[in-house]
Amino acid sequence: MYHGTQIIPKGKFEKKAGIRAFYNNIMERTEIINFEPPQYIVDDNMVVVLGREHQKVKRSGRELKQDWVQIYTVENNLITKMEEFATSEEVTK
Repeated sequence: MYHGTQIIPKGKFEKKAGIRAFYNNIMERTEIINFEPPQYIVDDNMVVVLGREHQKVKRSGRELKQDWVQIYTVENNLITKMEEFATSEEVTK
C-alpha cells in the first residue's frame, strides 16, 4: 500500500503484478536524481527503511523531493507486505 503524499496520489498494489506496476509507474514517469535509504531497522520479521529521494517528472519537468518510510513484512524469506508513507514537496529553482 502506497499511502500517497501531498502531490502524489495513494494506491493499493497487490501481488507480483501490482508490485511491478508500482515500480514501473515510477520508472516510466520519473527520472530519479537522488535516492538514499540511509537507515534500516530490523525487528523479527519486519524491516523498516527510512529514506529520501529527489526526482524529476518526465512529462512536466517538475522536480520533487520526498522523505519516506517503507515497512516490509517478511515471511519465509519473501516480502509479503509493503507499506510506504511519504511526504513530498516541489523543488523551486
